[in-house]
Amino acid sequence: MVTDQFVKDEFISDILRRDIGIIYQTQEEVANRYFKERTGTLRNFLSRRAFTPKESNGEFSVYLNVLSYIRFLDMQYRLNYAGMSSKRAKKQRAKYAIYNRVVWGVLYNETFPDIQAGFTDEVREAWRQKMEDALSQHRLLTDNQ
Repeated sequence: MVTDQFVKDEFISDILRRDIGIIYQTQEEVANRYFKERTGTLRNFLSRRAFTPKESNGEFSVYLNVLSYIRFLDMQYRLNYAGMSSKRAKKQRAKYAIYNRVVWGVLYNETFPDIQAGFTDEVREAWRQKMEDALSQHRLLTDNQ
């Protein structure tokens, strides 16, 4: 029997996996397009797309590994456009957004709305059916072996 909590956890973890993939993909594209390759550490890190989902006491958490300097790349390129008008400088800096703009943009525009409004009764029932089908197919496979 598939419980409502299990269905909800799977729904949320699926959305988090999808959106973490979007974050890493966007960061990788920005790094490849706009940042010079020096040691290759940034590109190697972003291509791994490493994160760790953990569940304990009914709470679901996701831990992302972050290079210590990636948070400051946005700020580093902000200084280079100090002499321009603010609109033009803002447009130029937007190209180099690799952390804050990407992470919070995906969380606020994709993840939170999908989790908040997306888990309707129809979605709940579709996920329940999907998981029950997967469980019944697994039982059939194990029975045949």
